[in-house]
Amino acid sequence: MVPGRPSVLAKLVSPRRYVDPDFLHAFGGEIYGGAFRSDPDLLRRHARALWAPSNRGYIYQLIAAAGWTSLPWLRLLPQPTLVMHGSDDPIVPLINARILSALIRRAELHVVDDGHMFLVSKAQDVAPVVHRFLTEEQ
Repeated sequence: MVPGRPSVLAKLVSPRRYVDPDFLHAFGGEIYGGAFRSDPDLLRRHARALWAPSNRGYIYQLIAAAGWTSLPWLRLLPQPTLVMHGSDDPIVPLINARILSALIRRAELHVVDDGHMFLVSKAQDVAPVVHRFLTEEQ
Protein backbone atom coordinates (compact mmCIF):
# COMPACT_ATOMS: atom_id res chain seq x y z
CA MET A 1 0.00 0.00 0.00
CA VAL A 2 1.04 3.55 -0.53
CA PRO A 3 1.51 4.80 3.04
CA GLY A 4 -0.33 7.70 4.59
CA ARG A 5 1.17 10.89 5.90
CA PRO A 6 4.14 10.16 8.20
CA SER A 7 2.91 12.67 10.80
CA VAL A 8 -0.41 10.80 10.96
CA LEU A 9 1.11 7.32 10.93
CA ALA A 10 3.33 8.32 13.86
CA LYS A 11 0.19 9.05 15.87
CA LEU A 12 -1.15 5.57 15.06
CA VAL A 13 1.85 3.72 16.49
CA SER A 14 0.24 4.05 19.90
CA PRO A 15 -3.42 3.27 20.67
CA ARG A 16 -3.57 6.56 22.60
CA ARG A 17 -6.53 7.86 20.58
CA TYR A 18 -8.62 5.05 22.10
CA VAL A 19 -7.80 5.82 25.73
CA ASP A 20 -7.10 9.56 25.85
CA PRO A 21 -10.07 11.72 24.76
CA ASP A 22 -7.92 14.87 24.89
CA PHE A 23 -5.48 13.32 22.40
CA LEU A 24 -8.34 12.33 20.11
CA HIS A 25 -9.87 15.81 20.29
CA ALA A 26 -6.49 17.42 19.58
CA PHE A 27 -5.52 15.17 16.68
CA GLY A 28 -8.67 13.36 15.50
CA GLY A 29 -9.22 15.70 12.58
CA GLU A 30 -5.62 15.29 11.45
CA ILE A 31 -5.80 11.50 11.83
CA TYR A 32 -9.20 10.80 10.24
CA GLY A 33 -9.60 13.78 7.89
CA GLY A 34 -12.91 14.68 6.26
CA ALA A 35 -15.77 15.73 8.54
CA PHE A 36 -13.64 14.99 11.61
CA ARG A 37 -11.52 18.04 10.74
CA SER A 38 -14.38 20.48 11.22
CA ASP A 39 -16.96 18.85 13.49
CA PRO A 40 -15.91 18.71 17.18
CA ASP A 41 -19.26 17.12 18.09
CA LEU A 42 -18.55 14.25 15.70
CA LEU A 43 -15.20 13.73 17.44
CA ARG A 44 -16.88 13.74 20.86
CA ARG A 45 -19.49 11.19 19.78
CA HIS A 46 -16.81 9.02 18.21
CA ALA A 47 -14.68 9.18 21.37
CA ARG A 48 -17.62 7.94 23.46
CA ALA A 49 -18.14 4.98 21.12
CA LEU A 50 -14.49 3.90 20.94
CA TRP A 51 -13.34 0.66 22.47
CA ALA A 52 -9.65 0.28 23.19
CA PRO A 53 -8.16 -2.80 21.49
CA SER A 54 -6.01 -5.28 23.33
CA ASN A 55 -2.29 -4.55 23.14
CA ARG A 56 -1.73 -7.81 21.27
CA GLY A 57 -4.49 -7.07 18.78
CA TYR A 58 -3.17 -3.56 18.19
CA ILE A 59 0.36 -4.84 17.60
CA TYR A 60 -0.93 -7.48 15.16
CA GLN A 61 -2.83 -4.78 13.27
CA LEU A 62 0.31 -2.63 13.01
CA ILE A 63 2.36 -5.60 11.79
CA ALA A 64 -0.27 -6.48 9.19
CA ALA A 65 -0.44 -2.90 7.95
CA ALA A 66 3.34 -2.74 7.66
CA GLY A 67 3.96 -6.05 5.98
CA TRP A 68 0.94 -7.47 4.14
CA THR A 69 -0.14 -7.01 0.57
CA SER A 70 -2.90 -8.66 -1.40
CA LEU A 71 -1.76 -7.23 -4.74
CA PRO A 72 -0.66 -10.58 -6.25
CA TRP A 73 -4.11 -12.12 -5.70
CA LEU A 74 -6.45 -9.25 -6.60
CA ARG A 75 -6.77 -10.25 -10.27
CA LEU A 76 -8.02 -13.67 -9.12
CA LEU A 77 -11.15 -12.27 -7.46
CA PRO A 78 -14.08 -13.23 -9.68
CA GLN A 79 -16.90 -11.52 -7.78
CA PRO A 80 -18.15 -7.98 -8.23
CA THR A 81 -16.44 -5.78 -5.66
CA LEU A 82 -17.38 -2.37 -4.36
CA VAL A 83 -14.32 -0.37 -3.37
CA MET A 84 -15.24 2.68 -1.28
CA HIS A 85 -12.80 5.30 -0.11
CA GLY A 86 -12.73 8.78 1.32
CA SER A 87 -11.22 11.57 -0.77
CA ASP A 88 -9.53 13.10 2.31
CA ASP A 89 -8.04 10.06 4.07
CA PRO A 90 -4.74 10.88 5.81
CA ILE A 91 -4.21 7.25 6.94
CA VAL A 92 -4.72 5.43 3.63
CA PRO A 93 -4.28 7.64 0.54
CA LEU A 94 -6.89 7.44 -2.21
CA ILE A 95 -4.34 6.02 -4.65
CA ASN A 96 -4.69 2.70 -2.78
CA ALA A 97 -8.38 2.46 -3.67
CA ARG A 98 -7.57 3.33 -7.27
CA ILE A 99 -4.98 0.52 -7.35
CA LEU A 100 -7.45 -1.96 -5.83
CA SER A 101 -10.20 -1.09 -8.26
CA ALA A 102 -7.81 -1.27 -11.21
CA LEU A 103 -6.54 -4.73 -10.24
CA ILE A 104 -9.86 -6.33 -9.30
CA ARG A 105 -11.52 -7.35 -12.58
CA ARG A 106 -15.10 -6.52 -11.61
CA ALA A 107 -14.49 -3.64 -9.24
CA GLU A 108 -16.48 -0.47 -8.93
CA LEU A 109 -14.80 2.47 -7.20
CA HIS A 110 -16.92 4.92 -5.25
CA VAL A 111 -15.09 7.91 -3.77
CA VAL A 112 -16.81 9.63 -0.86
CA ASP A 113 -16.19 13.31 -0.24
CA ASP A 114 -14.93 12.69 3.31
CA GLY A 115 -12.10 11.07 5.25
CA HIS A 116 -11.04 7.71 6.68
CA MET A 117 -14.19 7.34 8.79
CA PHE A 118 -16.76 8.07 6.06
CA LEU A 119 -18.84 5.07 7.15
CA VAL A 120 -19.39 6.89 10.45
CA SER A 121 -19.66 10.48 9.28
CA LYS A 122 -21.51 9.87 5.99
CA ALA A 123 -23.48 6.71 6.77
CA GLN A 124 -26.71 8.09 5.30
CA ASP A 125 -24.91 8.98 2.08
CA VAL A 126 -23.04 5.70 1.60
CA ALA A 127 -25.77 3.26 2.69
CA PRO A 128 -27.73 3.75 -0.57
CA VAL A 129 -24.55 3.12 -2.56
CA VAL A 130 -23.96 -0.16 -0.75
CA HIS A 131 -27.63 -1.10 -1.06
CA ARG A 132 -27.65 -0.42 -4.82
CA PHE A 133 -24.47 -2.43 -5.30
CA LEU A 134 -25.81 -5.40 -3.33
CA THR A 135 -29.20 -5.47 -5.02
CA GLU A 136 -28.38 -4.77 -8.67
CA GLU A 137 -27.76 -7.66 -11.01
CA GLN A 138 -24.09 -8.10 -11.67
